[in-house]
Amino acid sequence: MIGFKSALAVLLSLGITVASQNNIDILKSGVEKWNKWREENPAVIPDLEKADLRAANLGGANLREATLKGANLGGANLQGAFLGKANLHGAFLRRANLHRADLVKAFLGEANLHGADLRGAYLDRANLEKANLGEANLERANFGGAYLGGANLHGADLRGACLDKAYLREANLEKADLRGSDLQEANLAEVNLTGANFGGADIGGAYLEQTDLSKVKSFYKSTLDPEILSKIKAAWPEKLATAWDETRKDWVVDKALLEQIKKPDWHGWTEEEE
Repeated sequence: MIGFKSALAVLLSLGITVASQNNIDILKSGVEKWNKWREENPAVIPDLEKADLRAANLGGANLREATLKGANLGGANLQGAFLGKANLHGAFLRRANLHRADLVKAFLGEANLHGADLRGAYLDRANLEKANLGEANLERANFGGAYLGGANLHGADLRGACLDKAYLREANLEKADLRGSDLQEANLAEVNLTGANFGGADIGGAYLEQTDLSKVKSFYKSTLDPEILSKIKAAWPEKLATAWDETRKDWVVDKALLEQIKKPDWHGWTEEEE
């Protein structure tokens, strides 16, 4: 009969997920001890499924490829944590601090990230299908090639975010702030854009089939494909001249610019207008 230690050694050598309260206890004992344990056990894939880690301080923790499915990380400090390829399906991350966290190729399907801080986070090719990112701070986050189909981004701050080639079909971007974001070749089919602000955003090559652009709040100084620009100019020219005024804390229509936009020879922004 194979002893417990021998069996465990075989599992570790094969890189098998090890589920135990011990994993949780080590993580709760401190990031330094946890990261040291990870270094000493590189083949182990930690199983922290449904772990209660509310408000835990996990900044800089090495959680790559860890199983955190359904874990409670509400309000946790995960600033700069390494979560690449981690399974966070259905995890509760409401108001968690994920500032500059590495979530490359992480699985966050149906995760609750409402109000979370994801500024500068790396979410390249991550799966966020039907995730709740409502009112999250996603400023300058990188979602390049990420899957956000059906995700809720209502009121999210996406200023300067990279969403090139991201899949956002049927996502909710109502009242989202996308100023200066990169949406080149993103799939925005059937997306709810009610009240969204695309000021200065690059939407070149984006897929907009069956997407209602009439409810967008602003396309001020946006980079748009010629046919899309022409459509907006003809139907809703005011959207090209409406911008958010930080001083007044209100939307303002540049009437002089609007008159220029209405002219037949206006085909986009000049360097002076930019």
